[in-house]
Amino acid sequence: MSVLLDTSGTALLDQGGDPLLDQGPPPPRTREQIMAGFMGSLLPPGWAFPHVASSNLGVVANALGISLEVLEGDIAALAWEISPAKSTLLLDDYEAVLGPDPCGRDPTTMSLETRQAFDNGRWVGSAGTSWAFFLGLATQIGVTMTIEEPEPAICGVAVCGVDVCSTIADRFVWVVTLPNRETGLECPIKRNNPPDLTVVFEYVSTT
Repeated sequence: MSVLLDTSGTALLDQGGDPLLDQGPPPPRTREQIMAGFMGSLLPPGWAFPHVASSNLGVVANALGISLEVLEGDIAALAWEISPAKSTLLLDDYEAVLGPDPCGRDPTTMSLETRQAFDNGRWVGSAGTSWAFFLGLATQIGVTMTIEEPEPAICGVAVCGVDVCSTIADRFVWVVTLPNRETGLECPIKRNNPPDLTVVFEYVSTT
């Protein structure tokens, strides 16, 4: 079981402060359980309706149970398709609805888990202004990223109302350090960053 996360990647907690676990959908009933439920709950008591699997009525109930077992199994499988986060059967359909990625990334080239996280991020995501949001963009694809907000330079004695070495815009600069130029994060970061923020990219490796 995995921990439930919100759209920023933060664990959801219960009232006691413990992480909420994704229990998943309940398992579908087996044919034997369906048959037992049919004979025990739907048939009246009495010798005319023997609740015995080997009876003629039991054989009919077993045949009905085969189809219902398949049906309930299909329904249980669809419970995972409620969002791209766990989807496998409808993942292509989600991507058709989302359309091409504005940054040109192709989810079909990703591993299944990365593809699910990527599609789910587009499905439920929105722009953010916090470090946690932007760091979450990197975490979704397994990339380590750091953000630095440098202090504006100060030269000499500060004079009220006079810009000497810096401007007010220098307060809105982020230096984002990525492992290399192959992460593909520059485009989504630029698309989501606030309009008053200037993002400068640096790379651990330039190769």
